Amino acid sequence: MSPIRKLDAVVVDQIAAGEVVERPSSVVKELVENALDAGATSIDVILLDGGLRRIEVRDNGHGIVAAELVLAVTSHATSKLSSSADLEAIASLGFRGEALASIASVARLEVISRTPHNPAGASLKVDFGVVGEVRDAAAVKGTRFIVADLFAELPARRKFMKQASTEAGHCVAWVERLALVHEGVAFRCENNGRLMFEVRADDDLSARCASVFGAHIAQRMIALDRPGEGLSCSARIGPPESARRDARRVHLFLNGRWVRDARLLRAVREGVKEYVPIGYYPTLFLALHLDPERVDVNVHPQKTEVRFRDERIVFGTVVSTLRQCLAASTWATRSVGVFGSAVAETSSSGGATSSHSFPAPSWQRPDDLRTSSAQRLDLASAVAAQLPLTSAAQPAAAEFLSIANTFLFRPVAGGVEIIDQHALHERVNLEELRREIRQGQVVMQPLLVPALVDLSRTELELLLGWQKTFLRLGVDVDAFGATTLAIRGVPARLTRLHPEKLVMDLLEMAAENRAASPEMIQEEMLFSMACRGAVMAGDYVDREALQSLLQRGANLPQDRTCAHGRPVRILLSIEDLEKAFFRR
Repeated sequence: MSPIRKLDAVVVDQIAAGEVVERPSSVVKELVENALDAGATSIDVILLDGGLRRIEVRDNGHGIVAAELVLAVTSHATSKLSSSADLEAIASLGFRGEALASIASVARLEVISRTPHNPAGASLKVDFGVVGEVRDAAAVKGTRFIVADLFAELPARRKFMKQASTEAGHCVAWVERLALVHEGVAFRCENNGRLMFEVRADDDLSARCASVFGAHIAQRMIALDRPGEGLSCSARIGPPESARRDARRVHLFLNGRWVRDARLLRAVREGVKEYVPIGYYPTLFLALHLDPERVDVNVHPQKTEVRFRDERIVFGTVVSTLRQCLAASTWATRSVGVFGSAVAETSSSGGATSSHSFPAPSWQRPDDLRTSSAQRLDLASAVAAQLPLTSAAQPAAAEFLSIANTFLFRPVAGGVEIIDQHALHERVNLEELRREIRQGQVVMQPLLVPALVDLSRTELELLLGWQKTFLRLGVDVDAFGATTLAIRGVPARLTRLHPEKLVMDLLEMAAENRAASPEMIQEEMLFSMACRGAVMAGDYVDREALQSLLQRGANLPQDRTCAHGRPVRILLSIEDLEKAFFRR
C-alpha cells in the first residue's frame, strides 16, 4: 500500500467542490445568490453552450474591495458569519464561504468588481485552484463573475454532463426560481445570444408568475396570504388542470431561499389533495417567512434542505392555508348544473314534483339493468342533437343513465356530463361528516356486537393514543385484552362502513403521522371514512337510492373531486365528441 500522506490543497478543494458544484446550474445558483446577498437590484446571466463553455453573472451590488478578492476565493472565508452563534439565525442566502473556492477549483474563474466608493475596479483570475494576482481593472459598480471551461481538467466529472440544451434548462430554472421570490430585482438570462428569461425590477409577483408559469396559468392562479408574527405564508396556486406528476412546478421558499424538502412537499399534497388528482403536484408558488432562529439551514452544502424546530406548526400552517384557500375558490363550484336538479324538478312521467327529502339509500344488485336498448339509443340521439331528453327516453333517476354500474351519463348544454358514482358518494359523505363536526360531533351508531381486531401491542397503544380524536368522529374504540382492539361504534350515516377495514386505515395513518396534529389526523380519518362508506364501482344503485344520492349532492361546497382528488364529474363537449369520431 502507498504511505498515508496529506492531500494537496487544490485536490482537497476539488473534492469538496463536488458537494457544491454538480453542474453549470450549481454555479449559476451560487453566483446569483451571492449577488442577492450583495444587495443587487439587477442581475444578468449569460451562458455559452448551457454554461459548459462559459458562465457570466453580472450584478450591480455593493462589490468586493480589491484587498479582499483573494480572500473571497479562499475556502471558508465569508462576510456573513463572525461566530458560531451566527449559525443559530442565518438570514442570508449564503454563509458557508465555500461557493467561490469550489467554483475556482474546477474551472477558470475571473472576478471583476468595483465598490461604490472606489473610482476604479479590480480583477482576479484563478485557474483550477491556482490563484493569480489582483490587478486594476475598468469596471462599473458591482461584480462580474466569468466561469469558463467548467470541469475541463476533471474528465470524470465532465462526462456526466448532459447536452448543452439540457444544462441550459437547469440554469434557467434556477434564475426563474430566484426571480419569483425576489421582487424588486431585475433578472435576465440568455444562452448563446438567445434571451431565455427576463423580468423587470418593477414586475410584481403576478408578472413574475406569468414569466415562469405562462400567462394563461398565471391569470387563473389564486392568491393567498396568511400573515402571522412568527410564521407568515403567501402563495399563488394554479388551476387543477395545470397539475403535473412531477414537482417541477412546485416552488417552495423559506425566507427567500428556494428549498426542496420532502416533508414540505407532503404537506402541499395534503393541502391540495381534494382538488388535485392522486399522484399529481399543483402549480404552486409558496413563500414562508419564519424567524431565522426557528429553522436550521446548515444541513447540506447546497443549502436546499432545511430543518424546522417547530415542524408540526409549519406543516400544519401549510396544509390548513392551502385547504382554506381552495375551499373558497371558484374551483370548488359546479360549472354544468346541479346534480339534483332533475330529481327535484321532474318525475319519470314528465310532471312536476315537490323538492322533498328522499329516503335513505338502499344498495342492491338487480336482475337486470332496467334500462332498455331503446332508451340508450334515445339518449345518444339526444346528446348528439344537444336537445333535452323527452320524458319517454329518461332512464331511472331523471336524465341520468348508468353505465357498468359505475358511471352516470346525462346530456348538458354543449355536451355530455359523466359522473363517477363512488367519487360522488365519497364527496357527499365527506361534506356531511364535516357538517356534523361543525355542529358538535359526528352522530355515532353503537354496534350490537363489537368488532374485534387483533393487533400488536405497539399498534394497539398507537391507536389508543388517538382515542379522543376517533370518538369525536363517531368511532368508539378501546382495548379488549392486551392485543385486541374493540370497535364499539361507527358513524351512523356510513351504513356501508366495515369497521375492520377502517381500523387498518387508522393504523396506517397514525403510523405515518406520528408528529401530526389532531386536526391533521381528523382530516385523514374523514377522508378514509368517506371513501370506505361509499358505494363502490360496479355496485348497482336502484332508482330510489340514486335519487337520494343526487339530492344529497345537489348543493355541495365542493363537487369537483372526491376526498382523494379523483374527479367526481367530467364534461365532454360536442367538440370532444366530434374529435373522437374524426369529425374535426
